[in-house]
Amino acid sequence: MANGRRGPRKRVPELAPVRRVSVVDSLVEQMTRKILGGDWPPGTVLPSLRDFAASTGVSMLTVREAVRALQARGWVEPRQGVGTFVLEAPGGQFVPWHLGASDVAEYRELVEARESIEAAIIGLAARRRTDAQLVSLDSMVSRMAAALGDRDRFLEADAEFHVALAEAAHNRILLRSMLAIRVPLRRLMADRLLQELTAHGDLSRSWEDHRAIAEGVRSGVAEVGCAALLRITERGRSYVDDLGTGVG
Repeated sequence: MANGRRGPRKRVPELAPVRRVSVVDSLVEQMTRKILGGDWPPGTVLPSLRDFAASTGVSMLTVREAVRALQARGWVEPRQGVGTFVLEAPGGQFVPWHLGASDVAEYRELVEARESIEAAIIGLAARRRTDAQLVSLDSMVSRMAAALGDRDRFLEADAEFHVALAEAAHNRILLRSMLAIRVPLRRLMADRLLQELTAHGDLSRSWEDHRAIAEGVRSGVAEVGCAALLRITERGRSYVDDLGTGVG
């Protein structure tokens, strides 16, 4: 401003305590959501390290490292003697949606949304898929079959399968919807597959359900694929419910 005076500082809503894990990544995710969600608009001044640590239940060192991570991403800027300010997002920058390990309610909604979106995708893919897309789906199912004891390899094929399935629906809005939830969904899939591998010794159940989805698309009988999808989402829902009660 011309007279050198700064306008009033915006008050910062308190963050919820960081639950289950008190690590830098969890705090960075929570802070990023506040910025992207508009709770901390550009120009907001973050609390002091001491106040931040007290409100979130983590150490000052954890807060300092989280602020540094946000600074590296271009979200905040420390100004000597003034404070740490939230910046405007760089023009055109795509930022994936993040969910933290403690976001149980939002994970439940993620499972619910995924179930609705992918059911529509299966219905359209059963009518619109090309032969080349069937080959692609079958290839990913085969990759899953070869990785029944390897969570990471299985997860890679699993994640690619669902994007390819969305492409086979030939509906750009549904494809974009799946891409929009891909980051938090992948995290949920990774944790749930690890649980399944630990409990059952391999990932055969997940492989069978993906095989059934591919078969439903191939045969044009969407109900077969949707039934398999419901089995997958029910396991996801059960896993999230266990998180909410502290089980696992």
